[in-house]
Amino acid sequence: MCKKPEPKPHEKEVSSSDDDDSVAESSPKEDTSFPAVAPTHSAKDRNTDYDWLIFLGPALFAKFTPVWTIYAIAIARIATTHLILSLHYQFVDKDNYFNKLTQKQLRREKDDYLTGFYLHMYTQIALQLIFPSMFFSPNEQIWSCAKEVFLSHVLVVEPLYYLAHRWLHVPKQMKAMHGFHHLSIHTLPSTSLVQNFHEHFVYLAVFGPAFMLPFLLQGRQHWAVVGAYLVAFDAINAWGHTNVQIRSWFLTSPWSPLTYLFYTPEFHLGHHAYFNANYGLFMPLWDRLLGTYREYHKKPRAMLPADQQDFVFIGHNGGFGHFLTIPEISVYNVFDQYLLTGLPLKLEFFLMHLVAQVCRLFMSFYYCSRTCVANEFVARTIVLVRTPWDYMSGPSRFDAINREMLQLMRNEHQKYGTRKFGLGNLNKMKQLNDGGMDLTNMIAQDEYLHDKNIRVWTGDTMTVASVYNQIVDVPNLDRLFYIGAGGKVGTAVCELLTTSRPGLKICIFSRHRVLNHPNISYTNNLSDMADYRVVLVGKILSNAMYEKALRTVDQVQTRFMLDYTVPVLPIPALESRGVGMIRHIRIGLLQTRPNNAFLKGHYDWCMSHGENQIVPCHFGCLLNTVNGRETNEVGEINPLQVEQLWKQANARGFYNIPIDYQT
Repeated sequence: MCKKPEPKPHEKEVSSSDDDDSVAESSPKEDTSFPAVAPTHSAKDRNTDYDWLIFLGPALFAKFTPVWTIYAIAIARIATTHLILSLHYQFVDKDNYFNKLTQKQLRREKDDYLTGFYLHMYTQIALQLIFPSMFFSPNEQIWSCAKEVFLSHVLVVEPLYYLAHRWLHVPKQMKAMHGFHHLSIHTLPSTSLVQNFHEHFVYLAVFGPAFMLPFLLQGRQHWAVVGAYLVAFDAINAWGHTNVQIRSWFLTSPWSPLTYLFYTPEFHLGHHAYFNANYGLFMPLWDRLLGTYREYHKKPRAMLPADQQDFVFIGHNGGFGHFLTIPEISVYNVFDQYLLTGLPLKLEFFLMHLVAQVCRLFMSFYYCSRTCVANEFVARTIVLVRTPWDYMSGPSRFDAINREMLQLMRNEHQKYGTRKFGLGNLNKMKQLNDGGMDLTNMIAQDEYLHDKNIRVWTGDTMTVASVYNQIVDVPNLDRLFYIGAGGKVGTAVCELLTTSRPGLKICIFSRHRVLNHPNISYTNNLSDMADYRVVLVGKILSNAMYEKALRTVDQVQTRFMLDYTVPVLPIPALESRGVGMIRHIRIGLLQTRPNNAFLKGHYDWCMSHGENQIVPCHFGCLLNTVNGRETNEVGEINPLQVEQLWKQANARGFYNIPIDYQT
């Protein structure tokens, strides 16, 4: 074995996290000796809106060559990639709160991880036109072609890749091309597909011999072998970017042949850590022979016990547009806004209800990611397999939903001793369980739970604190139009506003009068909102209602719609009739600095908001956990606790998202 090289300083995008466990024994530093070459990967994000046209492009050549083989291979590769991503999230990312994936990384990789697939589709078209027989040898030759491709990969592609990879790490090429791949600190399986556009052509030349050489030497090749090679290549390449520890003897022992012939994720993580070591593709043999092998051990983290679960937030699905953003569908969409399908909202909810009915054949609730709170507590979100359609269907389903929540509490207490539970949006509806009051009564009467000191929290006090302080910060506000002020959150916000802002006039859109105050008026005409500069939205209304309300209005004075509904749905009607001056802004959302140690993990995923943001009701429950609260937080809101919780949130580094009211 050759002597291990000392790590060379290098340039990489450095994570600001104190918990970056991808750092090796000696932390790399920036190499200021690199020449000043403008990186080609520093341009603005690529517009991917029309990538579907690129995908359909090969169909234009259907008259000249069979294209179904091209689509069969491409679809198989895309499906395999997404399957691996889903499994990786389930078994690696979901509960690992130290390796948090950033919104910046996800957006960058989302734009590029399919680029190589598209390029390969057009390359295959060219090859099929130039070498018509290359992909269509007789089926009985498939096994022979497969053996030849395997040998070509081992004998040619592996050493060729090693050399090309070392060349890509020459400072000029690193800045021009390969540095783009190394921007990802915590790698995903699909990080293996994310390359600078020009670098894809380098890999075409490197990997192409795997099936080109057998064809040129033997005169035979089959599209199924090419497809199987590419799918297997993607899967094995993804394996090297899974960011997991492997301690199996047959892959790590110096006495095992596989140690030299097949790599582990840590082998490639060592390359990402050192930059001048572990250049090989799938076979560490070449690094060991040429003196560039370097041992790397992923540092274990002192995570809280896997069976610790101090708090559970009980959520639910938000509709089909919400379903399309869950990380199991695509890890790259989790910070996207609620995806509108263009269907009527009720139809969208019904379609999601059909999907949920299938899922309910296998489970009643689903475990989401763990969050580490204050380095001491573990919180988890568990989602009922229920959709808005269930909650819209009336009392006939309410008892079943409440009993499912009781069953969830029993399960979690039996498995983990969990006593504290928070209720997500629809799970605390007044119609469902009177804001949690009925649920606490059911717990008191439950044969198992009645003596387990179960606590139920809505987190609504923190929601009131967030919304109230957001409105208080609006400059020169003397009139406010309020949609959805009839619930307990709206009632508490209005009471606080009328007390602290005696001159503020509030017009509430509702048929039911809840508050009697000289400064509060009511209307059942949504068009009246056009007379108010600021509109506060606490209830989801359909786009059709807004469209109808604004259709007959001659002049719209509204400039800001501050919306704290969950999820916040886009309102296309605001962009019609030249009403684009209305800014639809999500509020009722707390934001913190990156790497705030109070919360670790993916607490901010899949809620139609950005990174390092959290809905106040969820955060309020987490504060209750840290504070050791032993009383329920259900029913009406205690205004005396609003300011107290708000100060605690600020002390932990969580604030409302600032809004510029000058534009």
